[in-house]
Amino acid sequence: MRKLMRNERGSIIVFSVLAMVVIMLFASMAIDVGCLLTARNQLQAAADASALAGATGLTISQDVARNRAVTIASRNMCINQPVQLAQGDVTFPTLTRIRVQASQNVNVFFARVVGINSVFVSAVAVAELGQIIRTPGPRPWALPDLGWQRGAPVVIKPGNLNNPDAPARNAGFYYPIAPDGPGAQEYLENILYGSSSSIGIGDVIDVEPGNMIGPTAQGINSLIAQDPYATWDGSNIVSSSYSGLTSPRIIKVPLYDVNDPPDSGRNTITVTGLAAFFITGVSGQNVTGVFLTKLTQGTQGSGNSMLYAAKLIQ
Repeated sequence: MRKLMRNERGSIIVFSVLAMVVIMLFASMAIDVGCLLTARNQLQAAADASALAGATGLTISQDVARNRAVTIASRNMCINQPVQLAQGDVTFPTLTRIRVQASQNVNVFFARVVGINSVFVSAVAVAELGQIIRTPGPRPWALPDLGWQRGAPVVIKPGNLNNPDAPARNAGFYYPIAPDGPGAQEYLENILYGSSSSIGIGDVIDVEPGNMIGPTAQGINSLIAQDPYATWDGSNIVSSSYSGLTSPRIIKVPLYDVNDPPDSGRNTITVTGLAAFFITGVSGQNVTGVFLTKLTQGTQGSGNSMLYAAKLIQ
């Protein structure tokens, strides 16, 4: 009987050792798997951020988009290592989409006992630059829709209708609109802060009759004073010392059908497009600007718009 008990004790010790080995093996596998899952999540976050940043660069060029994607990726970490993208890791499936593939070899620990030192982990993200067809905060001017292109100079608000540089001069209409209601004070506040209304393609908006010289000068001078040294580089980049997210001299405005101008007096225009400008200055009573493409908030869709937003689609 004693011999049998000693044999059973020996068997229990053997089984206990085997069980501990199995438990340790599963624990080590769990550690390696957890490390790989963490790496995969971090790599996906880096790819997402990189693709979104790259998509914003598509408002300028694919080279700018690629450089932004590579730069933002390197600011993200994967298992304490910066994520590095090669030029070939950033591609453009379409003119409005950017694809980022991030990858990294992740060192493992316990899997080395079976000859595995590292595991290749990758993540893919695709972002798209979509047009904005409705946006909050436009300024109180509507310009004729003449197929404007980025970089085209324009008189945003003419001081007189005899100005040969003012597009589509209509009798009695100096381009002011009244999205939040009529009156000089409402018009001035719309210049300073943007409309409290969202304006979209297809909307019908009241115009503000009269030249509105005083409120225009007051509002524009205030915007310029907030960022007096801002300059446009000739492409789509505004050099600015403004401490906010974007220069107050970059504004959004609606466009209207040049073949359907408003009559004089209190009338309406129908919005046919959305545009953005950099206010270059004031010449006499004329407010001048340059058309830009702009990233902003709003409703995405397809239409005649220089306003865009980036979103992940994969």
